[in-house]
Amino acid sequence: MDGDGDPESVGQPEEASPEEQPQEAGAEEASGGEERPEDEGEEEEAAYLDELPEPLLLRVLAELPAAELVQACRLVCLRWKELVDGSPLWLLKCQQEGLVPEGGPEDERDHWQQFYFLSKRRRNLLRNPCGEEDLEGWCDVEHGGDGWRVEELPGDCGVEFSHDESVQKYFASSFEWCRKAQVIDLQAEGYWEELLDTTQPAIMVKDWYSGRRDAGCLYELTVKLLSEHEDVLAEFNSGQVAVPQDSDDVGWIEISHTFTDYGPGVRFVRFEHGGQDCVYWKGWFGARVTNSSVWVEP
Repeated sequence: MDGDGDPESVGQPEEASPEEQPQEAGAEEASGGEERPEDEGEEEEAAYLDELPEPLLLRVLAELPAAELVQACRLVCLRWKELVDGSPLWLLKCQQEGLVPEGGPEDERDHWQQFYFLSKRRRNLLRNPCGEEDLEGWCDVEHGGDGWRVEELPGDCGVEFSHDESVQKYFASSFEWCRKAQVIDLQAEGYWEELLDTTQPAIMVKDWYSGRRDAGCLYELTVKLLSEHEDVLAEFNSGQVAVPQDSDDVGWIEISHTFTDYGPGVRFVRFEHGGQDCVYWKGWFGARVTNSSVWVEP
């Protein structure tokens, strides 16, 4: 049975008979003064580790999982706590796991533990950024004109996405404004309050848009950092960006913004983009978008 158990399912211990009590007491006295062999082995192992020089002990600790270091190892003794809380151990783990090159400058960052955990969490927080799952994961979808449609690259009168070969699809907008959004819960993604309020790691947003050779179009990106109660604490808006018709350069254009020093209280990121065409043709001649991303930088 795990946990604390169900109080109703735990029986009361039976009382021993008078004949059994002295025998049990004697057995306890006989065994009370003896140390078990496994206890002696654990003490010897702990004493051995405690005698290791610090550089060697750091290498031993660096082989352990990060969660075990923070939740268990730092509670063993004062020396281990200081090592787990210090920068050298986490710099070593970063180097061992390829997060930073070995032999690089060691004093660039004061908080290598924080850098380690943020680097391990670093990923695109937007779901379905290229339309592989149609519109799954997107909210507040506005289907202006004929609405959004997912198309295969390069599409009619378009170009391939040469910046990332894994990107195979894009979202195409229509003759009236098409918009869609995602709201990212930063705490649900593993970023804790103290980190967001005190360290305020950089939050980087990126998007890619393109037009067609045979039709001009408009594109817009709006990203907001929201509080617990969805108050807007910081905002970026690209304005309406025009892509002219018959342009020689109809390639994919990247737009990006990095939020820094945004103040305490940020809990959500709202990412919204949209587009439409400028010729009001039925179909999907509006702005195309793909490979959108939101990253929390270490």
